[in-house]
Amino acid sequence: MLTELPNTYLLSEEQHQFYTDNGYLVIKGLFDFATLYNYKQRFLQFCKGLVGRSGSLIVVKEEALKSKGLTGEQLINKLQDIHFDDVFMTYTEHPLLIDVVTQFIGPKVRVMNSMFINKPSGSTRHPPHQDMFYFPFGPAEKIVAAWTAIDDVTVENGCLYVLPKSHKRNVLYPHETIPAANNMYHGIVDPSVTSHPAVQLEMSPGDTVFFHPLLVHGSGANTSGRHRKCLTAHYASADVSYARVSLQRSLAREVEYASEKVLGSRLSFEDTWKYKSKEVTVQPKSKL
Repeated sequence: MLTELPNTYLLSEEQHQFYTDNGYLVIKGLFDFATLYNYKQRFLQFCKGLVGRSGSLIVVKEEALKSKGLTGEQLINKLQDIHFDDVFMTYTEHPLLIDVVTQFIGPKVRVMNSMFINKPSGSTRHPPHQDMFYFPFGPAEKIVAAWTAIDDVTVENGCLYVLPKSHKRNVLYPHETIPAANNMYHGIVDPSVTSHPAVQLEMSPGDTVFFHPLLVHGSGANTSGRHRKCLTAHYASADVSYARVSLQRSLAREVEYASEKVLGSRLSFEDTWKYKSKEVTVQPKSKL
């Protein structure tokens, strides 16, 4: 007999405390196989040119593989800003995901950024960084990221790694452009920050990690010979305020130039984030 899957997930006190202490929390099996399969098929439709982009969605190709004559799934690194797509928005607005997000940042939620990441074999590493470096809004406590494995994610195919407790310093570190990294892949190069012990987050399909925007994290290169697919989204409270900091000056210029190429007119760093964000309707919890 078919049973309806639950659309709520109540964090335990222990889970809340682990996130507070370490800056991240992995929830096993949050998404089922059928849901993940639908997202993978939607990505393949984009790879084959069967669907057009909507909203601010951008198809991003892996820089390290462009010279090898690869195409489609073998070349595309990610789909950026998928939260306006009819299929992918069912991930970014999934009741289970939003239920957990609201327990971290409150009930008024906007999805600020979202990606389907493919990471083909031969993809380069994502240097250690803090997501807060990219955001001209805050405070950090009102922002959280979700990252869901679609495939088995291992060290060999470039799983995420995190530096636990690095968010507790409450510091946004200088980031630099990293040679041979993808466009806008900035990273922290200070060894006093990056030499701290890291935890490799090997995950199974459906596992989802939530993490703080000041947490130092990254991912390794994909040397496995197969793809590594995942979905990710960043959420912020609708109450955040907008202001850039001095560390973001060069990044802001990059973002403003990119907005002009995509939109035909230049938006400020702050307005670009406002333009591509989207309010999420939070369903009221039913009373028993």
